[in-house]
Amino acid sequence: MGTSNWQNISYNIDLVKRLDPKSILDIGIGFGRWGILFREFLEIWGERNYSGEWKRRIDGVEAFPGYIKEYHNFFYNNIYLEEALSFMRRLDVNYDLINCGDVIEHFNKADGKELIDLALEKGKYILINIPIGDNWEQEAINNNEYEIHRSSWSISDFSGFENNIAEVFEDIELRKFLVILLSKDPIDLTKAYGKHFRLKSIMKNKLGLARIVNLISKPK
Repeated sequence: MGTSNWQNISYNIDLVKRLDPKSILDIGIGFGRWGILFREFLEIWGERNYSGEWKRRIDGVEAFPGYIKEYHNFFYNNIYLEEALSFMRRLDVNYDLINCGDVIEHFNKADGKELIDLALEKGKYILINIPIGDNWEQEAINNNEYEIHRSSWSISDFSGFENNIAEVFEDIELRKFLVILLSKDPIDLTKAYGKHFRLKSIMKNKLGLARIVNLISKPK
């Protein structure tokens, strides 16, 4: 399939804008949604940089070569065609953010937990999208055995992570899935909203919007 739910897209991008990472590892590239959106809103939006001479590093890992097309090479600095857990076990560089967009459930529980632990060692932050509950069965898709769901997860599986920000969403079938940001250190999202938005600017924009709403709603 190589893609996933859309209900959380704006939430994830808002988180990543606030983190303002200079380096990202996208685990499970698939269609390339997250790498493309990260590139757009961290580098093209505001910077207007369409050159392909990127200032940030966005790398990706994909176990199924059939998903990778020519356009991926424009948005990603490096693409590693390898199973994610073996890649993470030998990874010798660190990233500001490691993104796991609907990846963990494709591993058995022990391997999924190991992948999370390795990501926390190699990344300042790890952003995870994951189905919650046992009603997310999935078999191989597109002749891709990596698409099989091999484990079920609950919110309590993440209760041991002290530093986290979590939000629950529902898909079109009202099944729940979790977006959770993890870090070894306390998470502070108030300092910056990328280069082009600071807290003072956000408050100014909100006040301006409130005045516009009042003008629109004022009786004639």
